[in-house]
Amino acid sequence: MQDERPTTAELLEAWRETTRAAELAERLARLASDAADQADQNAEAYEQIAEMADAAKQAAERAASNARAAATEARHRATQTRDIRLREANRAVDDARTNEQEARGRYHDREVRVRETIDGR
Repeated sequence: MQDERPTTAELLEAWRETTRAAELAERLARLASDAADQADQNAEAYEQIAEMADAAKQAAERAASNARAAATEARHRATQTRDIRLREANRAVDDARTNEQEARGRYHDREVRVRETIDGR
């Protein structure tokens, strides 16, 4: 019968293989830990980006609302100003026509008097 016990050389080789496997497992565990840390950092960064995007969205909505209110106010004021200016312009036209009619009447009256004076009446 043969002795099936491992030799010292075989035990040394097994020990070396086990050591290499343990070192590899340790490196893999460190890489996994680093990857998990990086994933946590990425998640935090993405959360901050999402919060900033939400704040930007809210600011944009407020700006749009303010712009709509300003446009409505500007339209209202423009309409009021236009109506006032139109009334003033119409009044100026009416005054000018009245003045023109009065001037025409004075002219014709004077012309009649001048002719009467020339004709000796």
